[in-house]
Amino acid sequence: MADPVTTVPEELMPQASAPPEGAMLLLRRRDFRRAYAAVTVSELGDAFQYVALMWFALVAAGPLGVIAVRLADSVPALVFGLHGGVLADRWDRRRLMIAADLVRGFVLVPVAIAGLTGHLPLAVLIAAAFVLTTAASYFDPAYGGLLPALVERRNVQQANALVRATADALSVVGWAVAALLLAFLPISAFFALNAASFFLSASFLIGIRSRRRAVEAGGEPARIREGFAVLRPRRALAASVAVLGIAVTLSSGTWIVGVPELVRSTLGRGAGSFSLVAAAYALGSICAGAVLVRRPVRRKALASLLAWALYLPAYGLFAIAGSLGLALAAGFVAGVAQGSAWVLVNSAAQEEIPDRLLGRVTGLIALVHRGAHATGLLFVSPLFAVVAAPTVFAAAAVAIPLVGLAGALVSVRAAGARGFERSRSPRS
Repeated sequence: MADPVTTVPEELMPQASAPPEGAMLLLRRRDFRRAYAAVTVSELGDAFQYVALMWFALVAAGPLGVIAVRLADSVPALVFGLHGGVLADRWDRRRLMIAADLVRGFVLVPVAIAGLTGHLPLAVLIAAAFVLTTAASYFDPAYGGLLPALVERRNVQQANALVRATADALSVVGWAVAALLLAFLPISAFFALNAASFFLSASFLIGIRSRRRAVEAGGEPARIREGFAVLRPRRALAASVAVLGIAVTLSSGTWIVGVPELVRSTLGRGAGSFSLVAAAYALGSICAGAVLVRRPVRRKALASLLAWALYLPAYGLFAIAGSLGLALAAGFVAGVAQGSAWVLVNSAAQEEIPDRLLGRVTGLIALVHRGAHATGLLFVSPLFAVVAAPTVFAAAAVAIPLVGLAGALVSVRAAGARGFERSRSPRS
């Protein structure tokens, strides 16, 4: 009997097919267009909420309040990410996404009311951030598993790149619009705007026709370990997922505390300059997405590993930055690096993993990506209390590319070993 984990299913067998489609052709697909609208509108709402969440946390408890909220915004991924992947393979993925959106929308309604009435304690912010990321831990693997059904596997890179570029562009727009809205709206209204964005997202998802049949009651239940087992023979993909977790731990732990500290202490500038550096990062990610929409990459997992090498010039520039211009360039290159790596590792999984296991693998990717922000805050950010910011950036500029190159070496050697074994095996 064939092994359901290691046997290549018919859906992944090489077939003659049309070349990947461009962004405009993808958007002509009704179901993808609705999923695209759902994800991007909620990203715009998140941009508004980020401003409100960080500001209320800062006012309530200072920098420690911000750290507490950021941890609450990251830790649930470590706790619920794998379970979210299991449910994405067991239940109807579209319905799971709708449920996650509704939970997030309803959670934000009382938060918005509390903020508007002037009674929003830090504990409520922490609880809300925890629930929002918990719901995202179910939304993300369901979306990652559903996407190939909406666009076909040959188009997943282009679809991921389009969504990533649009989401980052809307984040920048959201931050800019937030600054204008604050002239006549209270900042707590941004929680209400994000709640509305989740309800609107759910309404878009309801109209999607492409659905994955839920596992029948008498069928084999989805198990977490199968998500790891399916990666075992796919060394490049396994390495790219592991490196994603390590690299984001190092990069986010350095960025979250290090960039504001560098802008304030080294450059002698304020919050406006920090916002420009953050916008430069988003612009880099947008450019990476725009390129990947138009340029298909054949060995996606390997390319995602090599993309981390761009942190050498990115964080190297932060280490020597004596002007805002260098800091902006550093932020841009960092955005290119991480945006490329994220699109490519997700696309590799959506191309290589059978549909019945895809939710668990995309759940694992979401876990290591979101959870790495928590591990970065816990293990890397405290270094800035004892080491100068340029020194930490210099160390990260070396460490992150080395991690990516080590993963690439492992995957290349594994591919070479498999090729050697095939050449020595007797022909039937």
